[in-house]
Amino acid sequence: MTRGSLMTSPALDRRRFLTIAGAAGALGGAASLAAPGSAWAAPLGALAADDPEPTRPLSFAVLTDTHANALESTRLDVLHRTFASIERAAPTFVLNCGDITDYGGDDEFDAYLSTIPAGLRDRLHHVPGNHEVRWDVHGAELYHRLFGPTPYSFDAAGLHVVGLDPTQLLQEPGHFGREHLDWLARDLRRAGPSVLFLHYPFWAEHYYVNDQDAFFETIADLPVRAIFAGHIHREQVVRTNGLTQIAANAVRNGSFYYWAERAGDAGHEVLRVSAVAVAADGSDTRRELTTIPLAKDPAAHDLRPRYVEVSPPAGVAAGVAVRLPAPDAATAMRAQVYPQQVFGGGSAGTWVDLARSGRDWSGTVDVGALAAGTHRLQVRVVATGGAQYDVTEPFTIPAGDQAAPRERWHADLPGSIQGALAHHGELVVAATTTGAVEAFRPHANGRTVVWQARTGAVHRGTAFDAEGGTLYVPSADHHLYALRARDGRRRWRFEASDPVLSTPLVTSVQGVETVIFSAGHTLYAIDAGTGARRWSSDLRGFFAGRAACDGERVYVGAGDGNAYAFDAATGTPLWTYNATTRQDPYGRLLYGPWDDVIELLPGGVVLVATVSATVALDRASGQRRWSVAASCMYTPSLQVEGSPGGAGGVLLTDEFGRLQLVDPATGVAVWKSEVGTRAFNAGPVRSGDTMWIVTATGLLAGVDVATGTVRHRRQLGPANTFSTPVLVDGVLVTGDQDGRLRGIDLP
Repeated sequence: MTRGSLMTSPALDRRRFLTIAGAAGALGGAASLAAPGSAWAAPLGALAADDPEPTRPLSFAVLTDTHANALESTRLDVLHRTFASIERAAPTFVLNCGDITDYGGDDEFDAYLSTIPAGLRDRLHHVPGNHEVRWDVHGAELYHRLFGPTPYSFDAAGLHVVGLDPTQLLQEPGHFGREHLDWLARDLRRAGPSVLFLHYPFWAEHYYVNDQDAFFETIADLPVRAIFAGHIHREQVVRTNGLTQIAANAVRNGSFYYWAERAGDAGHEVLRVSAVAVAADGSDTRRELTTIPLAKDPAAHDLRPRYVEVSPPAGVAAGVAVRLPAPDAATAMRAQVYPQQVFGGGSAGTWVDLARSGRDWSGTVDVGALAAGTHRLQVRVVATGGAQYDVTEPFTIPAGDQAAPRERWHADLPGSIQGALAHHGELVVAATTTGAVEAFRPHANGRTVVWQARTGAVHRGTAFDAEGGTLYVPSADHHLYALRARDGRRRWRFEASDPVLSTPLVTSVQGVETVIFSAGHTLYAIDAGTGARRWSSDLRGFFAGRAACDGERVYVGAGDGNAYAFDAATGTPLWTYNATTRQDPYGRLLYGPWDDVIELLPGGVVLVATVSATVALDRASGQRRWSVAASCMYTPSLQVEGSPGGAGGVLLTDEFGRLQLVDPATGVAVWKSEVGTRAFNAGPVRSGDTMWIVTATGLLAGVDVATGTVRHRRQLGPANTFSTPVLVDGVLVTGDQDGRLRGIDLP
């Protein structure tokens, strides 16, 4: 696309900038006011042509969190009313900041599209929210078919607009990754004054995007003037890091949107932003919200620390020293340990005030509760009028115990390692969301790469056959790949009707090695040797977990709220278990076993979990034997044989990091424990008398098998972890959303 540029205007001095932008300084927001067959064949999201003329009047509307649901007629009526008001206002373009639908269903997208007037269709631009990707059976394909690729940018009347997408398929929080931020830096280097829009807000009390600090480092010297976001369903204006961020109220809360128009203010170009509420009769009321300067904030340079130093901890405290470019730039300085334990949520924080001496600030932060390992310090500089500047600085807590787990090596792969690692003997395989597949042999001082291959994006774990000769790779490109384990060459490729977003199970059925997996709403059984389909069956819902099979029956969960048993030889449905009391499709998906790793227990029992309960079912009948009220769906369970001084059982880990070892016959807890941070998808592994688990926040915990006592804790790094590790010759190998592999020496 061609790019226009704004006419050059005189530089703003600091006082004038603060006067214009002063309304944006408050951290607190105003209270909330009360696919196939889609409507369009062509994608939405591009203006007919960019307009390089900067003097053309510019206005645009922003809305977010529309949460279209085909069964919620009142919500659709609100959308009709909102879009009708926007069309009457005749904007240059319209931005939707995501959570367009409740769960990304075909009927929901169709319902959403039906509310948009024809006159707005070529002016509407979208980014996805977590509700589009968390349960997306289409693997984002339907979204991109309707609205185009992400990230992307366009120019309109001299303003550069960038649509960002840090959402993660099958996950709740956001993460940019190196590739996304590199693209953003390249895009903005050629741009004039720029506005970004995405689903998640940043800084203030927001910790929804795990690498938001890397995002702000990326744009620190680039021409970003404003960010529009949603997600929190309330209005908030923050002036941070030299730009203005507006988190918009949700359309779901009522008929709301935001109106921005370019205007002049004492010879300087600004965006004047108003909040618009549309009444039931279609009339609207505008409330002035804030003014955003389109010139660079001259004060931002003075608020950006020249350096942040964290002293080695002494006891429970670590010293902090910060220097600013100018002695009078800040009115206050605060610091805290970055709240890594906050998983895709908000936190007011545990800030401490630093003391000032000229342009230097210093103080201490409490690190007594931190695990050994790598952490981040967050520093917030506060200026007159409420403007702030946030930065982070990494620091390390040394391990005091020589027997503690220690990182021996690391390596980086492109994309995120989101699925479980696989291993057979000494060979370990990691696969990433960019389609990079790597097989290597880990050892104490590093790894030896055996081969590398490419597939489509991989979001769930790979699996070896029984002999370790073939690796099966599930891919969002609609294929299950069979790769030769010794060199990564393809044996065969099976094409499914939908993205393959489940972990394959390799098992024996009637003496034939069989691969069982789901794609879309279909359960497949494939001959492991040839790739030929043995059978397929309608699953009636989305399933992103892993099936179980005892040779007679295949057991699986589904996004329709049920668990099922199928005949392993034919795929004939045998029984159904209703796993939730919810009645609507959205509720049955969220509260059903859509992402469970199904486990077989002794005594003819199969274990099925949801976000509400973990249930042991009779394999033959589907009748409930026992249940535990715990949200153990996301983290795989582990069967534990008895150890000296301790009983065996089944280790259950819920999404809040609470563990319990239960009797597989009764569900009665032998012991209970907790590691203190959230846990998703990355299951535990056992080494001797210790079980090791990596939580979603990157904390490695070692738990005593016999008692549940947490004996070891190490913070591996800042990235979220959803990948089950593997243990090879005493080396624990982990993978995270930054694409980093680590080799950990265990005590």
